Amino acid sequence: MRVDAFQWDESTKGSEIISIDCFPLRLPLRKPLIMSTYRLDDGPVLYVRVRSQSGAEGWGEAAASPVMTGETLPGMVACVRELISPHVIGASVFDRALISSKLRSAFFANGGALAAVDMAMLDLAGQIQNVPVADLLGGALRRSIRPLWLIGGSGSIERDVEDAKNLYSQQFRAFKLKVGVGTLQNDVETVAQLRAALGQDCLIAADANMGWGVKTSVDFGRSVASHGVAFLEQPVAPGDVARMAAVAAGCTIPIGADESIHGLADIVALVNAKAIHGLSMKTIKLGGVTQIVKLASTCDALGLSINLAMMMESSLATAAMIQTACVIPNVDWGLSLGNLWLAEEPIFEPVSCKDGYAICPKGPGLGVKVDERRLSAFAA
Repeated sequence: MRVDAFQWDESTKGSEIISIDCFPLRLPLRKPLIMSTYRLDDGPVLYVRVRSQSGAEGWGEAAASPVMTGETLPGMVACVRELISPHVIGASVFDRALISSKLRSAFFANGGALAAVDMAMLDLAGQIQNVPVADLLGGALRRSIRPLWLIGGSGSIERDVEDAKNLYSQQFRAFKLKVGVGTLQNDVETVAQLRAALGQDCLIAADANMGWGVKTSVDFGRSVASHGVAFLEQPVAPGDVARMAAVAAGCTIPIGADESIHGLADIVALVNAKAIHGLSMKTIKLGGVTQIVKLASTCDALGLSINLAMMMESSLATAAMIQTACVIPNVDWGLSLGNLWLAEEPIFEPVSCKDGYAICPKGPGLGVKVDERRLSAFAA
C-alpha cells in the first residue's frame, strides 16, 4: 500500500519500504529490577527491521510492558505484521510523518509496536541520507546529557546507598530511588542517607510506581522535603487525576507523572488539575520518538520538567533516546538509560557513558549497529 503524499524524484529513489521483519527477544539483566507494584527479571523487547528498495535497512526497538501499555511480545508482533505493515510496505520512508499520522488513527493504543516501527523508519531515513537521527528530529541543542540512574529495591538501605556512592565515584550525579518496596520509614531514611553521602550537588528523585495512596505519598513528601528531593514520580494509580492532585496539594516537593501519560490529553488533564510539575516520557507509552519530540515542546511551554525514560531496552533504543534528549527543549529531570541494566545485548558497540555523561551518537541513523548473528541467542 503506497502512500502517495509527494511526487517522487531522484532524491527519494529507492526509498520505498519493501519489508518489515520482527525479532522478539528477551535480554538478560545484570540484576532484577524490583518496584512497588511489579518486578522485572529480564528485558522483553521487540526488534524491528525495515528494508528499502535500495537495499538500505533501519532498526527499531521497543519493550513489551503489560503494566505500561498492555502489550506482550506476541501481541506486538501481530500488530506490526497485521496492522502496521499494510500502511508501511510500498511507502517511501521519507513519508514517515504521514505514515505515522495514519497509523495513529488506524487503530487504538499499541504504543510499543508503533514506537519500534517509528524508530526503524528514522534509522532507515538517516542511513539513506547519511545523517544522525538528531538531525532528522530538528537538530541537536546539546551533544551530551547526564543519565538518571535507577537505584533501590534491594531491601537494604546500606546496599542502596553503597550502589549510589559507587556510581558517584564514576562521576554520575543524578539518581532515582525506587520507593514503596519496603516500609515508608526505610524509604525516608534511605533518602536522608543518600543526601548525606552524595552531597548537595546531586539530583535525588523517588519513584513509587503507583504503589501508594494519597496519605502515604504526602507523608513521604513532607518527610523528605528537607533533603532536596527533585520530584516524586507516579505515587498513585495511573488515570487517577483527583488523587494525583491531592498529593500535589499536600506535598512540598514536585510531583511527576509516568504511567499516567499516554498522550497530550493526559498531560492537559493533569496540568489543569494542578496535579503535576513534570513528567516521564517513554516511547512505548507515546508511540515513538517522533511523538516525544512533538509533545516535549508543548510540555516546555507549559513549564513542565521532563524526564526521558526507558524500560530495560538495549543500545538500539538507548541511542534513539540519547538523540531525542539532545533535541528537545529541556531534560531537567534527566534521561534514564535502559541498556545500563543489561548483562548482554546484540549490538556491536553498546552505548556507554564517559565521565558521567551519555554522548550523542554521531553516525548515520541511530549510530549503532545490530549484530544479527546474535539475535537467535536472545530469541523469546
